[in-house]
Amino acid sequence: MISRTCKGIRRRCSKVLLESQHSASAFICQNKVNKTKYDPSTETCCNGTVASKLNHSDNSSSIECCEDRTYDTRRSLCCNNVLHNDKSPDTHNCSGTNVYRLKQENGDLFTNSHLDRTTVSDDTKAKRFLRVCGVANKYDPTQNMCCNGTLYPFNVDISCCDNAVYNKRTQLCCGGQLRPRSVLNESVECCGTSPYNSKESLCCNGCLYENKNPEKYHCCGSKPYTFYKDMCCKSEVYEWSDKSLCCGNRTYNRDLQYCFNKQEILDIHESKCNGVKYDTRESVCCGDTTLHPYSNNQRCCGFEIFDRRSHDCVYHHIVTKGNSWCNTEGEYNTTTHACCEGHRKEKTGKSWRCCGKDMINYNVEDCCGGKSFNIRNHQCCSGQILKLEDVCCSGQRLNQTTQVCCGKTLFRKQEIVQKSASYHDKCCPTLGGGVSYDSVNFICNYNDTIVNKSLLDPLCKGQRYDPKKDLCCNSQLFTNALKDGWSCCHPSASIYNSKKHVFCSGVRKKGKSCRKPRNRIRCPRRCKLKKMNLKRYCKRFLSNTGRFEVIRNIRRLIKRSKSCRCVYDKRQKKTCKGKQCVSIKKVIGISVEEENTTTLYIKRKKENFVKRVCKQV
Repeated sequence: MISRTCKGIRRRCSKVLLESQHSASAFICQNKVNKTKYDPSTETCCNGTVASKLNHSDNSSSIECCEDRTYDTRRSLCCNNVLHNDKSPDTHNCSGTNVYRLKQENGDLFTNSHLDRTTVSDDTKAKRFLRVCGVANKYDPTQNMCCNGTLYPFNVDISCCDNAVYNKRTQLCCGGQLRPRSVLNESVECCGTSPYNSKESLCCNGCLYENKNPEKYHCCGSKPYTFYKDMCCKSEVYEWSDKSLCCGNRTYNRDLQYCFNKQEILDIHESKCNGVKYDTRESVCCGDTTLHPYSNNQRCCGFEIFDRRSHDCVYHHIVTKGNSWCNTEGEYNTTTHACCEGHRKEKTGKSWRCCGKDMINYNVEDCCGGKSFNIRNHQCCSGQILKLEDVCCSGQRLNQTTQVCCGKTLFRKQEIVQKSASYHDKCCPTLGGGVSYDSVNFICNYNDTIVNKSLLDPLCKGQRYDPKKDLCCNSQLFTNALKDGWSCCHPSASIYNSKKHVFCSGVRKKGKSCRKPRNRIRCPRRCKLKKMNLKRYCKRFLSNTGRFEVIRNIRRLIKRSKSCRCVYDKRQKKTCKGKQCVSIKKVIGISVEEENTTTLYIKRKKENFVKRVCKQV
């Protein structure tokens, strides 16, 4: 810190002037051999050797000097130029050149462990710490003050300046020197070793500028400047402009230039590649090391350049457009092959995808932890393949004879609970995990307690009712309805009398039947390739890939299928119009063509129907 004071605006400190001409951190660290400049904000001088103040682990300024060695102030102690490593100041303290450990008593009091302990009353013991003044003078900082190894009575206005005691109301301690406080003003502060009024003058790095109002002037290094007219770039002052910006301690025009890496000013069309300046309109830098001629269709891929119209960059490799890259196999066509964990595999269909290192058909199989399994008789449970009849609970196979699964709730995860009885089949969650119970005779209520069903009163939307007389239909109560012979029209909330009405899908109807319409087979309108002769179907599909299923929902079948045909047979109509009889087409079924499979959906349940008809054909 600069100790010399500049008096007046025109008189400058020689050291401040040297800093403004050369650099803002020109402090000298001198030994017997040479002199070295250093920055006191980030560096320190230890016996003629410059060392960094920054800690390498967290980049904090915690490195200081102890004689000629550096140490971390958070982990070590320096007692009278004697270094004690691994002695944290939070748990240790100095006594001369020695160090002692602070020991806690009753959670409140810290005393010297190798000195005599002081007995303190209960009222002064709470939240108070004893300190050492000099060698062995223990004192309470709320009652006394230590200055240069001597104890003084505690006073708010009394403080210690270097080795002297002074009154803060009449004096100031500036740089270890006592100065008279001429005016009792809270705005009086120190600038180097001299006091000044901080509301009327400005102190910049220990150099005092009188009559520089801080409301109009700010510090730029060791020089003042008007912040609404000028601009400060580190330690240099420039005239303010709306187009000028700082780059280090220089300015540049932001319309024509820019700051490269926050340290060098370059033109707007310039850049650097491996330290070499180049024009971005003529060249392109790939990988920050290699220059290539620039073109609108040229792009970088690692250190190389490629034409984006015919090639792509995949994992830093140039491949033909539409292709991809596999680490061990190289370039491959994505329409015919796939890369499964670095191995190129051939696709045999649209539904074939990777599972580990192999390709599987996801219409029949699925992937579980990199292994394939058949979805018809197996399932995946957190990377384990289980049978379809097994129960997966919390990522494990549930032993249904001795265990039950407690489902996931808002405050707990899914977990396995041991059965307390062999006939228990459900779990009621509790704070400890869960309790098994029999769901036939018991129920788990909203309080997570198990209650016998026989003890519960039947409720219909919060109302009690007699299940022998009343009806509860979809949370609506009908009193004495069951006694009069009424029944519920599920899933609606209405009732009907079986002697007078019929019930059809939740609607009460009078004098009508509830027969379901026949599932007729009709030619779909939206399908492609509609016509298919039974003889052609039997020759083409039945022998190799044909299978039969009973038709259930023709509308869903039409929407899902991409290619389907009506299979029909010609028959003579029994009744004839006039002299000539008309031949009609009778639909037998609908043939749906899938991948490697053709399914014939028929009206009858017997599969040998079409086989018998095909034999006749």
